[in-house]
Amino acid sequence: MDSSLARRADPFALVAGVLSLLVAVCGVLGIAPWEVVDLRWVLAGTAVVAGIAFLMASVRNSRATSDD
Repeated sequence: MDSSLARRADPFALVAGVLSLLVAVCGVLGIAPWEVVDLRWVLAGTAVVAGIAFLMASVRNSRATSDD
């Protein structure tokens, strides 16, 4: 099998799956999600993850070879 055809994990599907599992656990336990998680921490965590993703994207693009 060709190694260039190897599958890569889809990060958006992974996050959606984890979030759906958390909602399901909250439903089984009878706990409202807003009682467990403070929205301010969710927003702060999202900002940190987005910042790291932007930094990684800028480093990855700077290593690309040019056709000059």
